[in-house]
Amino acid sequence: MDKPTNIYLRTLGILRPYWLRLVLASGSAAMYAFFSAALIWMIGPLLMAVFSLTETQIGGADTPALPFADGALSSAKESIKAFIQYLVDAPTPISRLFNFCALVIVIVVGKNGFNYLQGFTMAYAQQALVRDLRNRLFNKYQDLSFDHFHMERTGALMSRVTNDVMILNHSLDLGFNHLVADFTLAALLVSFLILLSWKLTLIAALSLPLLFIFIYFIGKKIRKYSTRSQERMEDVTSTLEENLSNFRIVKAFGAEAKEKEKFSRATQRYFRALLRMTRITHLNSPINDTLASAVGIFLLYFAGTTVLAGSGQMDASDFMVFIVALFALIKPAKSLTTTHTRLQEGMAASVRIFAKLDLTPKVKEKPGARVVKSLQRSLEYRDVSFSYIPGEPVLKNICFTIERGEVVALVGPSGGGKSTLIDLLPRFYDPQSGGVYIDGVDVRDVTLNSLRSLLGVVTQETYLFNDTIAANIGYGVDTYSHSELVAAAKVANAHEFIEDCPAGYQTVIGNRGVRLSGGQRQRLAIARALMRNPEILIFDEATSALDTESEHQVQSAIDRVMENRTALVVAHRLSTIRKADRILVIAGGKIVESGGHDELCAANGLYRRLHDMQFVSDLSVA
Repeated sequence: MDKPTNIYLRTLGILRPYWLRLVLASGSAAMYAFFSAALIWMIGPLLMAVFSLTETQIGGADTPALPFADGALSSAKESIKAFIQYLVDAPTPISRLFNFCALVIVIVVGKNGFNYLQGFTMAYAQQALVRDLRNRLFNKYQDLSFDHFHMERTGALMSRVTNDVMILNHSLDLGFNHLVADFTLAALLVSFLILLSWKLTLIAALSLPLLFIFIYFIGKKIRKYSTRSQERMEDVTSTLEENLSNFRIVKAFGAEAKEKEKFSRATQRYFRALLRMTRITHLNSPINDTLASAVGIFLLYFAGTTVLAGSGQMDASDFMVFIVALFALIKPAKSLTTTHTRLQEGMAASVRIFAKLDLTPKVKEKPGARVVKSLQRSLEYRDVSFSYIPGEPVLKNICFTIERGEVVALVGPSGGGKSTLIDLLPRFYDPQSGGVYIDGVDVRDVTLNSLRSLLGVVTQETYLFNDTIAANIGYGVDTYSHSELVAAAKVANAHEFIEDCPAGYQTVIGNRGVRLSGGQRQRLAIARALMRNPEILIFDEATSALDTESEHQVQSAIDRVMENRTALVVAHRLSTIRKADRILVIAGGKIVESGGHDELCAANGLYRRLHDMQFVSDLSVA
């Protein structure tokens, strides 16, 4: 995990593309604070203009000045007052009041003008940041290897892109909008107080160490509880995503009540985590307010009694400015502490975002990787071993070769490693030892795009998008014509049912193709694979989840598309791979048998047992 200093620097680093707008926003915020402070300082000249007050102190004249009364601070104060007096100077109180009001209008217009400019420019930078962070996270997800998605919940990944980015955005909004304006205003007000009475200001400053200790303590607690609440929000998002993705199962098993209870538990955990953070956050404001008000009231009493007794250095207008500035300081000071707590929430989100952005995919393209344009001779698995978990091998020293144009089928008990074996060819994973070779070249030395462009993949679970049939068939192909879509659909036995759809090839098929039957979805998946005109076809149990009629249609399409192509087929139903040139029987991560269908049946080994079991099962169903 990044150290606090590093995470602040890294978070600021992502704002580098927007530095010009951020400088403009920060400058506008500073000017907004300047004009706000100017309004407060105008209270003294207002009294002078309206009531024609003199520099005579309320308690009496000729009282001794406190130290530094005639020094640099006093000179600066008098210079400011003289400048304002010059701006509003007029022969009568009425005309002075008019000039004063005109000056106030100029200040108010300037204040609100800079407030608008700061808000608009900052909003642009914020929304651009949200866009770019979400794009960076999404792009990182596309680059990560399969193993990461097997270990991470979909809802957790979604939460980074939605919830965490918005929390960070809100914190940066406070950081640049409020931090600059409040800090500048507070600095100006403190300068006023020092100019008016450095001793009283020093007394007020004695309370700052206690305040800073409290702010530091609150900040640490906020970051801790913010991280926990964001983790609980991941649980809520994940539960929702899993429920919506599996709504058929929920309905089929009558598990609505169970799912409601599960989601309620997740939201309750999030509620408790958020409540803890909120308790700490809301404790911050009243304590800071109480401390600041206590100091202000003490100084009000102390300064007021000295002025009334005639023993102070301030006149009536100075005293009014001091008191108003002192109490005006409470708001930006309190806002600064609140901003600090919000920034801790943002830093917690930032840590989680960078944790994803810093991930390195396990499957990477080597520098200078070569481009493979076609399969000339063969595919070869050389002594391949693979495990998802160290010490628990899934594949053990697998060796076999597939000649160009050959159809090889993989069969065997569930969990034997068949799907893992074919996942190594497109480099969804890399083996721990051995390698997969195309024409003698290790696939790890080949560019990923050129390798995968040779492959057409059809899996048991069809992954379709909520788009038109045409868009789904043409997915992954840059340019194509309607005639090419139709040709691929015809080979996949899909053209006829597509023509019967309400809008033909422009029919939207719903999320994951929910508006189509299982057989129709599979035939679309086959057509999609064909659109790439792949030299190598991979079928991973493409018919195992279909009914008999759909299986026949899909199998007919598979047989047709495999003509004159190299194919690697994982089959659960052995009847679908009788025509394979060679059958490899995989069990326990090893090839235990190899040969044609008739040869393996005659061998009376594992394949024969699987065949007989399935034959008996099919008879009983019939």
